[in-house]
Amino acid sequence: MEIDNNTSNPQSNYNFGNDVQKNFQGVVLDINGAPVSGAAVTIGTATVTTNLKGFFTFKNASVKENFAHVKVTKAGFVNASRVLVPTNGMNRINIMMIPAATTSTISSGSSSTVSLPNGTKVKFDGSFKDANGNAYTGSVKVALFNLASSNPYLNELMPGSLLATNSGGNARVMETFGMVHVQLTGSSGQNLQIANGHTAEITVPIDASQTSSSPATIPLWSYNEQTGMWNEEGSATKVGNTYVGTVSHFSWWNCDAQFQQATMKVTVKNTAGQVLPNIKVTLKRASQTYETYGITDNMGMVSGIVPANEVLNLKVYDICNNVIYTSNVGPFPAGVITTIADITINPSASTSYTIQGNLKTCANTDVTDGYVILRNAAGTNYFNYLSVPVNANGSFTMSTYSCTSNPQFIYEGFDVANLQTTGEVTFTATTNTVNLGNITVCNSVSEFVSYKIDNQAVTYVLGSFNAQWSGLTSPTPNLPSKQLRINSVNPAGPYFSMTQNNMMGVAASFTTDYMFELSGAVITPSNGNLIVNISTFGVVGDYIDFTVNGTYTNTTGSHTFTATGHVKRDM
Repeated sequence: MEIDNNTSNPQSNYNFGNDVQKNFQGVVLDINGAPVSGAAVTIGTATVTTNLKGFFTFKNASVKENFAHVKVTKAGFVNASRVLVPTNGMNRINIMMIPAATTSTISSGSSSTVSLPNGTKVKFDGSFKDANGNAYTGSVKVALFNLASSNPYLNELMPGSLLATNSGGNARVMETFGMVHVQLTGSSGQNLQIANGHTAEITVPIDASQTSSSPATIPLWSYNEQTGMWNEEGSATKVGNTYVGTVSHFSWWNCDAQFQQATMKVTVKNTAGQVLPNIKVTLKRASQTYETYGITDNMGMVSGIVPANEVLNLKVYDICNNVIYTSNVGPFPAGVITTIADITINPSASTSYTIQGNLKTCANTDVTDGYVILRNAAGTNYFNYLSVPVNANGSFTMSTYSCTSNPQFIYEGFDVANLQTTGEVTFTATTNTVNLGNITVCNSVSEFVSYKIDNQAVTYVLGSFNAQWSGLTSPTPNLPSKQLRINSVNPAGPYFSMTQNNMMGVAASFTTDYMFELSGAVITPSNGNLIVNISTFGVVGDYIDFTVNGTYTNTTGSHTFTATGHVKRDM
């Protein structure tokens, strides 16, 4: 969490639109591509937690018609976010989180410079304050990160989008020439900022590909985590192959050219007229050196904020990252939403596959409350997991891709109402359309957790869990002597995590030392009044059974909470 010093910016004239409800599904990875589990993902007033594979899902989240702001936080990482123009389908979101790693430790009261090997620098005059505005004296940990425009994960790493509000309150879309993030932490872990009336000097390298096109002066923009918008604050001057500017507070800072903004929408189909989800569509200005992109939803649509009044180059990439379509689009009128003609592609290097089927219960009736997860049997690319709900007749259809012929896929179907599963089933796609027919979902779910908040419907977390008991015989200082951790590991659907400290390896009841993270709440003894009853604590390979009952409070008030679990012990 960072101190917000960006409260005096003018309101934006961006057309946010009306309040609407939309669906979102995404994955959160670190900069090495590993899943970030246990991250809190917030859209509006709703919060869910990423599972062990970094996945999260929102259904009917309240957003604006033309603006959805997704925020992600986890201790040890820089706060992440994404802003998008939501579609009517399942909006896909890919986010990478940056570790809040200390670059250098400096001291208050004296000037100092913190730098990175690529020439990124911050010069401090030594004056700092804490979150309450009080002067801070002591050591200061500085975490410095530079995001270049040439970074292949620019879209996943940068906060928000390139939507901004200039000093006149006008909505703009930007072209970045480099970003920096600075996080200041005191000796006790408290957040710090530059003291009132003081400034720091930042030096931002210009990417080699942009040196010739970079202007002599460029606006500086700071990112506002509350609004999801960049705001114009001053300017930077070109010095050699860098931009140098003065700032009065720290968050993300961005050196950007600004343009009037428009909104473009398009649907991507194949030659048979089928919509294509999870397809990357990129855009760039003629002089721009990098591409920004969006991912088509399950209805084949992608939408985004684009520069107005100029011709843009559009490309479509297949799953193997080959360009399979290119054209020029625009110019688009400023402030207007334009839907262009459908794009028809014929994937060549990658092959499109449509997977269909019908889920049936043990009694051979339609599964009316269930979903199907699909993945490629080769590899574990978390960006390409698919999950779709069945309709009222138990039917499902999903489209996917492969870079090889006759690929193998793995699916698993779930009957939520009856706690049944198909288990993982491997099949080979020998044709472009695979109809799996009627699929009987008749295996008892070997592991499950169900929970209920207030009078809401019961939430079922089905599939695999990771249940581990530390069983420490020689307690480590500052750690609990015994700890039980239970986490759901399915790549889609609701999430559940339970931690019970001081668990001695036998069935028992607890009223303290617990923590629950689930879709919609985090509960600890500080805000909860729960009874955790572990009725069965089996050996490794056997089952742990538990119930939870009680109340908890959060920003929306007091809530009742009940849960039941039946999970296999892994350690």
